[in-house]
Amino acid sequence: MAEFLFLDDEPLDEKLPLRSLLYAEGVFETFRWKGSPPVFINKHLGRMKRGAELIGIPFPGEKPLKDAIERAVDRSKIADAHVKLCLISSGPLKFYERADEGHVLVFVKKYNPPKEYMRGHVELFKRLSSSPLLNIKSLNYLENVIARREAEGRGYDEAIFLNERGEATEGSATNIFWVKDGVLHTPSVECGLLSGITREALISVAPELGFEVKEGRFGIDDVITSQGAFLTNSLVGIAALTEIDKAGIIVDGELFAKLRNSLFQKLGWIS
Repeated sequence: MAEFLFLDDEPLDEKLPLRSLLYAEGVFETFRWKGSPPVFINKHLGRMKRGAELIGIPFPGEKPLKDAIERAVDRSKIADAHVKLCLISSGPLKFYERADEGHVLVFVKKYNPPKEYMRGHVELFKRLSSSPLLNIKSLNYLENVIARREAEGRGYDEAIFLNERGEATEGSATNIFWVKDGVLHTPSVECGLLSGITREALISVAPELGFEVKEGRFGIDDVITSQGAFLTNSLVGIAALTEIDKAGIIVDGELFAKLRNSLFQKLGWIS
């Protein structure tokens, strides 16, 4: 059966990656390119590959993706760049059929240092911990969009999700950590969250700083009553969480600097 597509009254080439447009079928990665590829570029591309396999997009291979990113950064002539890599899909337009092809889309812009201190707002709707989309960086990002808009509309920097059991999970674009009694805590993946690349990096350096790491199921009060709470991702690195919905959290500058310096060295952001 013939299909006819129009955009703003003009015929649209059906070879465009319409599956991503119609169904948000795609995956992405974001990271800082500070004069050279990020230290964990292979982890980013490995996660993208797993996401592509889950939702059925042909994966072009890690080397073609690396080459595409490097060409885009070189053409931008930006020394310290914020990079977003997307794998988008084209193919049959029935929603349940599989994509024929994966297309590479690269955004490059100047990296802007984020805030070092952030305030959080707990989102009212809950994350479903069993959702398969929480394990990948899907272009289906509307829950995150709605939550962040609400948080910023209330004067906060980040939205924080709870799952259906009321357990803390993650931020709209970050993972959450806090220190209590000398132990670095973070929600476990089973709570329903993306295991971020920077999350893994902080977990790996914590023992070197004398911290035991405990992943588990916790409530938001555990974060609020901590001796220091933090948000991480591959663009922020790490930021101190100073408040959740007007409830202040202890800010230990020495602790923050200790974690920040060690993590930034791990990421290759400082020598």
